Amino acid sequence: MRQKNQRNHMHSASSRFVWGTALALVAMASASAAELNLPDGAKLYGARCAACHDNPQDRTPGRDVLARNSPAFIMTAMNGVMAPMAAGLTEVEKQAIALHLGAKPAGGSKEIDPHAIWGPPSASMPLDGPKCKGKVPPIDLSTPDQWNGWGAGITNARFQSNPGLTAADVPRLKVKWVFNYPGSKNGQATIVGDRLFVTSMSGAVYALNAKSGCVYWRHDAAAATRSSVNVVQLPAGAPAKHAIFFSDWTKAAVALDAQTGKQLWKTTIDDQPGVQMTGSPTYHEGKLFVPISSGNEAFATNDQWECCKFRGALVALDAVSGKVLWKTYTAQKEPAPFRLNKIGKQMWGPAGGSIWSAPTIDPKRGLVYVSTSNSYTEVPHEGSDAVIAMEIETGKIRWINQVTKNDNYIIGCPKAANCPEKVGPDFSLGNSPILHTLQDGRQYIVVGQKSGAVYAMDPDNDGETIWMRRMSPGSELGGVEFGMAADSQNVYLGISDVITRKGGKPGVYALRIRDGADVWGFSAPRVPCRWKNMFCHPAVSQAVTAIPGAVFAGSMDGHFRAFATSDGKVLWDFNTAAESYTTVAGKPADGGVMDGAGPTIAGGMVYVHSGYAGRSTQNASDLRGREGNVLIAFSVDGK
Repeated sequence: MRQKNQRNHMHSASSRFVWGTALALVAMASASAAELNLPDGAKLYGARCAACHDNPQDRTPGRDVLARNSPAFIMTAMNGVMAPMAAGLTEVEKQAIALHLGAKPAGGSKEIDPHAIWGPPSASMPLDGPKCKGKVPPIDLSTPDQWNGWGAGITNARFQSNPGLTAADVPRLKVKWVFNYPGSKNGQATIVGDRLFVTSMSGAVYALNAKSGCVYWRHDAAAATRSSVNVVQLPAGAPAKHAIFFSDWTKAAVALDAQTGKQLWKTTIDDQPGVQMTGSPTYHEGKLFVPISSGNEAFATNDQWECCKFRGALVALDAVSGKVLWKTYTAQKEPAPFRLNKIGKQMWGPAGGSIWSAPTIDPKRGLVYVSTSNSYTEVPHEGSDAVIAMEIETGKIRWINQVTKNDNYIIGCPKAANCPEKVGPDFSLGNSPILHTLQDGRQYIVVGQKSGAVYAMDPDNDGETIWMRRMSPGSELGGVEFGMAADSQNVYLGISDVITRKGGKPGVYALRIRDGADVWGFSAPRVPCRWKNMFCHPAVSQAVTAIPGAVFAGSMDGHFRAFATSDGKVLWDFNTAAESYTTVAGKPADGGVMDGAGPTIAGGMVYVHSGYAGRSTQNASDLRGREGNVLIAFSVDGK
C-alpha cells in the first residue's frame, strides 16, 4: 500500500506542477493583451525597462536576448532576480510587459512552451565553459576513436568494440573534467576524434574538445533538444564538408555545419499538438530517419485538452537538402471523434504510439525498425506497444509485432476527465530495437519493455517472437526504460522498477541472446543520497553501454558502475553525486539522478550525464534541473 500511495503522490505532484505551469503559460502566450484585459505592455516596457535593456551595459541582457524567452520565464525573472527593478509594478502590469516582450511558443496557441517547464533557453545565457584556444582542427571521420549517434552504429547495439581502454583499466577510471550547463535533460555525448557533440533541453547544441571540455562553439536552437547527434560527411558540392543532425521541439529536424555550428537547414516535420522530439535520429546512406513522440499522455491530464489527436510517426529526409522523402504513422487510421469525456469535451482516436527511441537500420532486408509507446484512448491502435518494420525507401509498413494490446493510458487516472474507459499499465517499448547477428549468421531483433519483458523477434518471419523473458513486474516507470546493450553473446539490460508496487527488481542483468537464458544478475542495493525524494532509488533506467569485457550502467541514486560481462562482478563503482565538482568553467556543480541518455565511450574515455530534470532536488516536481546536471568525462588515472 505504501508503494501505491507513493506512486499516486508522484504522479499527482508531477501533473499538478506541469499543468499549473502549462495552463498559466497557455493563458498568457495564446491570447492578446486586449483579450486578457491587460494594460499597454509596450508603454510599460518603454517607461520601466527600455532605458537599460535597449542600451545594455556589462551583463545586462539586451532586448533581443530577452525576447527569445517565454512570457512565463520573463514573469519569473521579474518576481525573482529582477524584483528590485520591477518594484512598484502590479502583477497585471508585469504580465502585460511579459506578454509584449516574450516569444510565443512554436506552433501557436495550442502548444506548451517547454522553457516554462524545463527552464530558460540557452540563448539568454552566457557561454558555459572556456573557449578552445588555437586553430580548430578539422573533423576526421576516419578515426577509430568515435561513438557516432545513439547506438554507436545503425544496429543500436550500444557496444563499443574499440574503446581505447580494456576491462582491466576500468577500476582505474577517474574524473578528468566536468561540464555543467543549463537544461534539465540532455542528449548523450557523440564523439569523433577530439570532438564531442551534445544537446540540451535549454536548446544548446555544443561542440566541445573531447579531451579537455573546452568549447569550440555553441548553437542556440529555437527550442529544447535532447536527441543525440549524428556526424556525417556530406557529398561534394554540399554547403559543408560535415554535418551534424538532431531534432528540436519546434517539431523540426535540423542540420548544422559540424565544423562551425552554422545552420545548414531546418525542416518542420510535424504539426500535431503536444509533440516532443525525444528519440535520436538515425542516418543511413543519405537519409535521415527522425522519430516523433509526444507529451499528450501528460497534457491530457488537463480536462480541457483535446484528447487525443497525436499519432507517433517516423519521417525520412534527404540529409543534404532536408527535404521530406516520406512519413509513416504508427496508426494508419486518422484520429476521429468517438465519444465525449467526463465533462462533455470531444475525444478522438486512435492516438498514441509515440516513437521514443532511435530507429534501427537493416540494410540486408531494406527495412528500418522502430519500437513504440502506449495508446492514449480505447480506440484500437495496432501500432502501439509494438515493433514496426518499415521499408527504407518508401516507409511502407512491412510488419507489426504488437506485444501488448489495449494499453490505453494517460497520467492522472482515474480522476482525469480524458481517462480511457479501461486504463492500461503503460507498458511502452521505449528503447531502440537491437539488430543482432548470431554466430551462425541468423539475426534476431532484441527489445525491452517497461513491463520488465525482453523479447527476441525473427526479422525473417514478420517479427514473430522467438523468446520472451519477464525480468521484473514492471510499471509506468519500470522494467527496461532507455536502452540495452549487446555484445557477440549477451544482451545487458537495466531494470528500473522505481515505482513498481510489489516485487521490483532494480539492477543490471545479462541474458544469452541465442535462447534468452540467464547469464547473471546484479540486484542494486539501497544507498543514501543527497536528495530525499522517491528518486533516491537503485533503479537502472538510464541506457547501458558495453565494451569488450565490461558493461556500464548508472542508477537513479547517482552510482555509476561497471560489471564484468562474464559473471556480473562489480569492477568499479563511482558515486557521481557524492561531492561537488569544479567544472571547466571553474564553478562548483553537482551530479544527481542518472537517467535517460547513457554512457558513451571512445578514445580511452568514458562520458556520462549525472542529473536529470528536478529529481536530484527535494522538490522532484520542479523539472528545471537547477541542482545536479553535469557531463562527466572519465579517463584512466584521470590523465
